Amino acid sequence: MRLIIVYLIFVCILKCNRCKYGNQKISSASYQVVHRFYGKEKPKVYFGDELDPDETKWLCIIFGLCHVSLFPQTDAEGQVTAVYQWTNLEYDYPSESARRQAINSKEFVPENGFPIDVDVHYTKNKNKIFVTVPRFQNGIPATLGLITPRSYNGNPVLAPYPSWSWHQNLKRCPRDRIVSVFRVKIDECQRLWIIDDGRMEDQRVCPPQILAFDLKTDQLVHRYEIPGDLLQSNSILVNIVPDVRDPRGSCVDTFVYVADCQAMALIVHDVQRGTSWRIIDKTFYPNPFFGTYNIAGQSFDIMDGLMGLDLSPYKPGQDRILYYHAMSSGSEQWVYTSYIRNQSMFLQDTSPAPEIFHVYSGQRQSQVPGMAIDRNGIAYFGLASDLSMNCWNTAVEYGTNNIGVLAQDNIALQFPSNVKVITNLLDKQELWFITMRFQRVATGTLNFSETNFRVMAGKLDDLLKGSKCLSRPSSSHSHHYGGGYGYGRHSKRETGGIRFPSE
Repeated sequence: MRLIIVYLIFVCILKCNRCKYGNQKISSASYQVVHRFYGKEKPKVYFGDELDPDETKWLCIIFGLCHVSLFPQTDAEGQVTAVYQWTNLEYDYPSESARRQAINSKEFVPENGFPIDVDVHYTKNKNKIFVTVPRFQNGIPATLGLITPRSYNGNPVLAPYPSWSWHQNLKRCPRDRIVSVFRVKIDECQRLWIIDDGRMEDQRVCPPQILAFDLKTDQLVHRYEIPGDLLQSNSILVNIVPDVRDPRGSCVDTFVYVADCQAMALIVHDVQRGTSWRIIDKTFYPNPFFGTYNIAGQSFDIMDGLMGLDLSPYKPGQDRILYYHAMSSGSEQWVYTSYIRNQSMFLQDTSPAPEIFHVYSGQRQSQVPGMAIDRNGIAYFGLASDLSMNCWNTAVEYGTNNIGVLAQDNIALQFPSNVKVITNLLDKQELWFITMRFQRVATGTLNFSETNFRVMAGKLDDLLKGSKCLSRPSSSHSHHYGGGYGYGRHSKRETGGIRFPSE
């Protein structure tokens, strides 16, 4: 009997390796290798409940080994891999005739949609990969979708989330709606936070709203319409970051920070109290010297303000820092969240205390859209003109000397529009991001016979090996922390919270 059990475990491990990576093993010493492989036959990233009939599916499910990671295995260390890629986006229509009807009615224009953000939710039973598609143009049938295991002409199919009904009849502005989403964020409490800008093309058809879905049930658990007096006519809400103050408790004490990249403002929402307020500061503005983008030989102009946001790691009883930047700029800034969470500071004046916002003296050499910070306080971001994915240890000063290059590729890393740090079921951190040929979108030169959009991923342990972002800082900058829930600043921030390999 024991021999039989040992044999079954051995078979399960072998089979689960197949269900994780499919029947092919990808070696990606460079992206070109992956691209050539995909050009012949795109490998399928298998989910545990979608194996071929001859697979011993039930063994994988019982032992729970099939859902620890979603992206293909690579032999090369320190590499990011294309997990999914598209020439154009496709949606989960019930039939070919339904798809054709949507195209004929202009409800779906395959050439008009492009993805901006990705987020991943790992569970033991089923993983979810979310993709956002803002409604910049007509013909976008759903602005938020899940990547399915199905494909159409080699393009992964998106299933509208949470259902088709949330993305339809939007000009009537129904209560259960999602109009246009740039970015989303999954918090520690397994909630998907969405900032719905409410725009279709250049027209705001519905009030902007903040939504949260419980990913265990896919049910809406929070809805908040942003008051009109916090917006301007040109407001575009492009990013959202939840700040959970009690992640090990009820998750009720939560604040949400929203970036308005055109009105140059930060909107703060107190979830528990159901209130919100607007903050403005000169550090939210773009820099004209960074208004021209040069990507893969093409140039275009954009003057986008506040966009990149993320938080320092949560530590009970301590304040957190919001790191932020305007996309069209070369600087990085920070502010203690104890200040921006204090609504009373901003009741009479949206900019009462400019001194609470801090600018690093060093700069980067290129624009940066989004960013993400891991549990060790290391930030990740793509430099637009450098076609690279990079890191910076927030324990040291910001600037080119302290920015490390994790990956660089002239094809695969064109315009990483946002970045996520994901913790898988083995408690290992992964880097996920979307890259897109935004320069061709901006100049109207997309070629739909080529790959235009990619979901990229890599293991942080591999990517960081040998990086300057893991080096112990010779001298670190000091922040002054408030008292957790208070609004003072008394105690000194220590770099002891950052973990280094030698420790």
